[in-house]
Amino acid sequence: MINPSKLESEEFDKIFKQLETTYIEELENMMISNLMEKKSIEIPGTNHETIEFAGRTNFKIRLKRPNKNIWSVSVQTLKESIRRVLREGILLPICSKIKEDTSKVKEFDLPVLMLLHTIPEQEYQTRSFVGNIVAHPTLGEGKILRITESGNVEIQFKDRKVKLKPNYVQLKKS
Repeated sequence: MINPSKLESEEFDKIFKQLETTYIEELENMMISNLMEKKSIEIPGTNHETIEFAGRTNFKIRLKRPNKNIWSVSVQTLKESIRRVLREGILLPICSKIKEDTSKVKEFDLPVLMLLHTIPEQEYQTRSFVGNIVAHPTLGEGKILRITESGNVEIQFKDRKVKLKPNYVQLKKS
C-alpha cells in the first residue's frame, strides 16, 4: 500500500500510470543490481533453490540453476510480471496460479517466478495501490482490492464490490 501522505494528487487516473511505471523500473533495477552484486541468490520459500546471474542484454536476462537449467527471461516479460504483482497486491508462492474472473488460469513461468522472489514481498506491497482508500461521489469510501489487466480498479465499498475506471475515483489522502 502506498503511503497516501506522499502522493502529490488525489486524482487516481493522473498518478496511477506514472507511479506504476516508476515502481516497475525501481523493482527491476533493484532485482538486477541484486543479482549482479551477489551473482547467486537463494530463493526464499524453496528447498535451497538458487539462481545465478549469467548476463544481461538490452532485451534479456540470462539465469542459471546450478547443474539444472539455463534460462533466458525477456526484460519485457519481467516488467509485465512485476506489473501483475503490483496490480494484484500479492507475490504468489512458487508453483502457484492466479485465477482471473474469466476462469482462465494464468501462471508465471518458473524462471520469472524465481526472479520475482529475489526481492522481498514488502518491496512490492509498499509500491502497490492495493489496500489504499478511495472516494467515489455516490458510493462513498472504499478499499482497492486489485487492478485488472485492462486497468479497471476493483473496489470494495461497504455493501458491494465494483469495478470502475480510474478516472471515476479519487485517492483519499491521510
